[in-house]
Amino acid sequence: MLIVVSLCLLQVSYAQSSWEPSDAKLAVRIEGIEGQLLQNARAYIGIKALEGQTVPSIFRVRYLARKGEQELLTAIEPYGFYNAEVKSEVIEGDDTWTVLYTVEVGPVTTYGDVNIELSGSAQYDAAFQKLLEERLPSRGQPFNHQAYENLKSGLRNLAAERGYYDAQFSAHSIKVERDKQIANMTLVFESGERYLFGETSFCCSFLNESLLERFIHHQRGEPFNTRALLDLQVDLAGSEYFSTVEVSPRWDQATTNQVPIDVTRSPNKRDRYQVGLGYGTDTGARITMGFDRRWVNDRGHRLSSVIRLSEVQNTGYVSYIIPGNDPARDSYSFNGEITDRSFEAQRSKLYRASFKDIRHYDRWHRTYQLAYQREDFSFGDEPTTSSNFLIPSVEWSLIESSSLPANRNIIDDGYRISIMLQGAHENVLADTNFASVKLSAKWVHRLSDEWRVLMRSEVGALQTDDFDALGSTLRFFAGGDHSVRGYAYQQLGPTNDEGVVVGGRFMTANSIEVDYAFKSNWRVALFTDIGNSMMDWNDRLKQSVGFGIRWVSPIGPVRLDLAMAMDEPSNPWRLHLTLGPDL
Repeated sequence: MLIVVSLCLLQVSYAQSSWEPSDAKLAVRIEGIEGQLLQNARAYIGIKALEGQTVPSIFRVRYLARKGEQELLTAIEPYGFYNAEVKSEVIEGDDTWTVLYTVEVGPVTTYGDVNIELSGSAQYDAAFQKLLEERLPSRGQPFNHQAYENLKSGLRNLAAERGYYDAQFSAHSIKVERDKQIANMTLVFESGERYLFGETSFCCSFLNESLLERFIHHQRGEPFNTRALLDLQVDLAGSEYFSTVEVSPRWDQATTNQVPIDVTRSPNKRDRYQVGLGYGTDTGARITMGFDRRWVNDRGHRLSSVIRLSEVQNTGYVSYIIPGNDPARDSYSFNGEITDRSFEAQRSKLYRASFKDIRHYDRWHRTYQLAYQREDFSFGDEPTTSSNFLIPSVEWSLIESSSLPANRNIIDDGYRISIMLQGAHENVLADTNFASVKLSAKWVHRLSDEWRVLMRSEVGALQTDDFDALGSTLRFFAGGDHSVRGYAYQQLGPTNDEGVVVGGRFMTANSIEVDYAFKSNWRVALFTDIGNSMMDWNDRLKQSVGFGIRWVSPIGPVRLDLAMAMDEPSNPWRLHLTLGPDL
């Protein structure tokens, strides 16, 4: 009798120990796999949800651990491991209970027979051939279920993009032979005929039909492509004529293998008024007031005007713009400008009328301009001089850039190159002969997710018969926020007898900068600038070094820099505040 009681007591004691709650935390460890396999496995097993929490009952932990064995097998199968083995073990500790999984993946399953068949017009389409060359697996290649699904979705998406509206899979299968570790793939894709563009019609138009048709870059009867429709929508929306734009293929009205295109738009507000306040270390406090008439008539002509007032410079500008043959990119404009500038004993009043012809050729942007300007200018106590010039000019520029996925206002990699040529002849409404050239380049390169390097360079030169006859807007200056930081705005260059900077015949401004993202939307930077404005190329260059902080705002990077002018020991530090894109 005593023996029976003792055994019962032992049994009760064991049961109480098994159900007794513990203060230990639960941890999960998986050994034998790494990388994407491990990441997928940890996301798949249910016990992972309890990690870091207080351990429940031992029975609950063991149940979930055993269940996790099958979950792990399921998690790694899509990567071709169909013959894996998983063992689990619960390691009890005072502070931590660890569920340890040991995985032996075994041999990877590879592709055996790979059978794919394209029927219909897609079999002659080079885009489909390119897709298969890039994604189609070959015999012996490790099987990956996600890659197989990507191939299928790629075929479907390409068919939708290129107008194969009736495309479908008549067969699609993967058969895995576990004993042989091979997967046999079969795909039969019936594309049908490719549809063509039908008529493009514009609904509810308040603009001339001929203007709207110039936005269209596809022709009726050409093979359908959604990219052309997306480009049309983007161009119409960017024209500022419309508040909303919808471009839709009408598949339900497709006839004779052609699909009509409907474009529905809502007019934008015809007039736009703008008022803005700002501050820049070059300009001081400033206010901007603008008025735009988005369309003057049904031919899409536009009127744009702006007044900018600042401590340094006041400007009034008006422009009458006529859409070109490609109204989304090309234009002609008649422009008028009055600018009054007074800064550090430099004074200038400019009156300019100009005509511009702006075109885009693939990636290049070209501007022809013919301008007549009168400028009244003086330096220090010198008497005011007037100059008159009729100036033809041409500018080419090229911008290539990509942005970081996390923030479209930060350039990932890119560059900008531009060159401007202008001149005048004294026999054609000019006070003297002159010719000038200005080249500029910027380059941004991402070294890692956090680090970038930014470089810029600017070089200018002019040849003239009478330098003194050129107004300050035709001369070269250096120094300031966008030139050589650490020096005041346009305060680098040759001086007159009073020590006032009068500008030079040559100019260069160069910079190299490295920045680091220490927090989302925040970066710090180190930089050095070197440059000057000169009468002779042999004149000495000025250099500065500094550091700054950048805030990536919704409208672009805001930069606050502190730069030391290495050639001005009496006033070595200068603050620079700028807002604008990297390129």
